[in-house]
Amino acid sequence: MALQHDDRLRALTHQDADFWADLVDSVLIVAITDTQGVITYVNDRFCEISQYSREELIGSTHRIVNSGYHDADFFRDLYRTIEAGELWQGNICNRAKDGSLYWVATTIIPKKDRQGRIQGYVASRFEITELMNTRDRLCELAETDTLTGLLNRGGFNTALADEIARCREAGGGGIPQPALAMFDLDGFKQINDVHGHHAGDIVLRAIASRLIEMTHPDDPVSRLGGDEFAVILHRTLEDVSLERYMDRLQGVLERPIDIETVTVSVAGSIGAVLLDGTDTMEDVQKNADMAMYAAKRAGGKQSQMFTRSLRERAQARVSILSEARCGVERNQFEVYYQPILNCRTLEVDQIEALLRWQHPERGLLAAEDFSDVFTDAGLAQAMGPRMIEAFRHDVCMWNEKGQPARQLAINLSRMDLIRDDYQRELEESLRRFNMSPDSFVLEVTEAMLHGRRADQGIRNLRELARSGFRIALDNFGKGITVLNHLRELPFSQVKIDQSMVANIVGNPDACMVLSSLIDMGQGFGMEITVEGVENREQFDLVMQMKPERIQGFYISSALSSQDILKLPSHFEGVARA
Repeated sequence: MALQHDDRLRALTHQDADFWADLVDSVLIVAITDTQGVITYVNDRFCEISQYSREELIGSTHRIVNSGYHDADFFRDLYRTIEAGELWQGNICNRAKDGSLYWVATTIIPKKDRQGRIQGYVASRFEITELMNTRDRLCELAETDTLTGLLNRGGFNTALADEIARCREAGGGGIPQPALAMFDLDGFKQINDVHGHHAGDIVLRAIASRLIEMTHPDDPVSRLGGDEFAVILHRTLEDVSLERYMDRLQGVLERPIDIETVTVSVAGSIGAVLLDGTDTMEDVQKNADMAMYAAKRAGGKQSQMFTRSLRERAQARVSILSEARCGVERNQFEVYYQPILNCRTLEVDQIEALLRWQHPERGLLAAEDFSDVFTDAGLAQAMGPRMIEAFRHDVCMWNEKGQPARQLAINLSRMDLIRDDYQRELEESLRRFNMSPDSFVLEVTEAMLHGRRADQGIRNLRELARSGFRIALDNFGKGITVLNHLRELPFSQVKIDQSMVANIVGNPDACMVLSSLIDMGQGFGMEITVEGVENREQFDLVMQMKPERIQGFYISSALSSQDILKLPSHFEGVARA
């Protein structure tokens, strides 16, 4: 093979050596070095692209065009390959004399004597600067959110991975310690719905511009998607503390935004986590998410740092959900019923269904002991039909024992309310058990009518009312209630929160507040139930205010289906005992 190769070169040289030399020089950038890397020959193309003269290049090494783009490992691999007598190929970024960068596709061939000893190296190159610039532009576009110009989720993931790696290399000793802050925009959906997606785009671009202004240029700012943003803070924290940055961010988010002829505003709940290089990228994002949702649960429009206790609560939630899934499969959940007294007839005409969990280790648990279960879509979906089936079974048993018909009050979870298929599943269960929607009172709280996907929940609430279900507003008086909800939503009943009853004995002001709430609800045409009546004194005072119903431990605690049979048919004798 070597002999054939030599013969071919000899023939080519004999035919037209000058032609082939000119061809190589017009196409390739060529340099020859000795074994120490000192340049002994360059062609005109090398001088032209590097902007160095032949005199400047010969006698120097390729360090003269080193751009600093490649790390030491890159060159170690290159030299190890050619010193072993092997061909090396790759792309190299060089720096010209005027400081500009250029890329060359490079092949380096060891030049050997007849004994195979390396005498030097021949490097031939093609310029590929435009190709590499195009590649970089495409990579940048692939990692950029086209609407805002910020990093998209892919670009953010790359930046976060790099920051975590840097923290890991530094041993977590950076001062100030870098952080990740994440938030989404409260009120953004309403802007889209009322003013259109064009207005929403203006809001997103305005928020992006404000983030860039308040963040160091070296710190990555990202729109993860929708109205969700993230900032990786490093250089920014050299000038301002993390707490101060989040306070400023909160103010920046709430500044009004002009959209053509109207002005709108949004807000955000911000979650932040410090980066020390010990957590994975997925864990870091989960921790920031946890902090963000903790801020939302605390009322929103505030910042929350991730803490160990948040993680412990999250782990406890995962554990309780896992146990609950097993509990559903093993029928550990039972329906208990709390009687509700009709103040006019002094009979129990409603009962509220309260889920109880016969936990194998912790005993009988009330709903507040496993409230996280109701935030899980899968569990909420599984429990609804089981509750209706249990009630149907209990109703059959009560009818056989001569018990009067009673309405069942069911507390809807937020997941129930926003699920589009909840109504269909509920109605299918009722048809299967030959039960009517007007036998049920569906209870929702004011908090469920706000926040993300609230509009969807309100639409579903109206559909449930049109299907014949009675709708009750629960916990009235506990927090801020939008009176428009009482006027515009299909509530037929209002349940006044037990906190309004706790201090009425011997307290005329508290009595006046409770009486006013009852009058207000009745003024809107609602039937009023007063919750939390626990003793005779409270009972007598509330009865004087003439609500439609009373509920509380003085009437009865939650009872099993068997214990419901022991309820007196008329409450008057018990009330005066």
